[in-house]
Amino acid sequence: MKPMTLFDEIVASNDLHPIFRLLQQPENGPERDVLIAWAEGMPDRDGKFVKEFQKTFESGLWELYLHACLKQLGHRIDFTRTSPDFTVTAPRPFLLEATIAAPEQGGTPAFGVGSPELPSDLNEFNRLAALRICNSFVSKVRRYRQYYRQLPGAADKPFVIAIAPFDRPASQLATNRPIIAALYGEYFDEETTIREQRNQVINTSVRAFTKPSGVEVSVGFFTDDVYADVSAVIYGPLATWGKLRALADAPERTTVFQTFHPNPESLLPKVRSTRKADYSEDLLDGLYVFHNPYAEQPLLENVFDHPRVAQFVADGDGAMYTLVPDDFLLMRTLFSLKSR
Repeated sequence: MKPMTLFDEIVASNDLHPIFRLLQQPENGPERDVLIAWAEGMPDRDGKFVKEFQKTFESGLWELYLHACLKQLGHRIDFTRTSPDFTVTAPRPFLLEATIAAPEQGGTPAFGVGSPELPSDLNEFNRLAALRICNSFVSKVRRYRQYYRQLPGAADKPFVIAIAPFDRPASQLATNRPIIAALYGEYFDEETTIREQRNQVINTSVRAFTKPSGVEVSVGFFTDDVYADVSAVIYGPLATWGKLRALADAPERTTVFQTFHPNPESLLPKVRSTRKADYSEDLLDGLYVFHNPYAEQPLLENVFDHPRVAQFVADGDGAMYTLVPDDFLLMRTLFSLKSR
């Protein structure tokens, strides 16, 4: 299999994704270098990856990021199989299928010119984000049950779905709220918490969300055995353009990284502002692994054991506990300083 050449344009100029066009600008060579490193060892198995990467970008970015993470964690991948996206063979075998939460039909894409507007209602923002995650999750489960599970040797391996949210502008602002609602049925009422000036976030159990069309969508996928064939969900809200900027070798830039971290003493996160020359971010910073306590084939927590990864793990009695770095990267924003 030939290595991928991500940046040799094979798509008509007017069909290129805006961020791919941005990457092609000469000053963004360091970001291109990051992606080329992520792609090393990953073949274009069906001959379509590069074309789709140049046209749609986000789903390809997510797959490249996952490949880089698996490499850093020391996993071996069998690319002779065309599906699912990653068949991990060692040190512990499992199947990994990647997907993104995309905008609803006719919805505003995740990318745009300038800074996106902040959501006026955090609850609605999180609820709609959870609905898009649910749509992606259920679609991949259906594909697994109809096809992947029938492949030789697949049924006895853990099956993991990896989801990245690209469903709306500033989707990273929701952090982990939508995915926790989708998987564990735990809903955080941020608007009431802010309005009533509570010192702890109000959270309630929820069984379903209602789409704008009026259709109810069940949530809490990991609260019973309906989805016992899904071992875990990997969630990467920060595997974005910002991750490329953070890892790019360009210390001369005047970019400032504002990062948000857990704060056990307050509802407000700890905030740090760091110039590019002094900023350091790990590839796996901001990555979550959510385990299914009802999984038929559990994914062992040591499969993604890394000091920068947050894991929601089930104990022997099915109760959940968390393994989260004290300074876990919840969110990041970038500012470019310009001299006058």
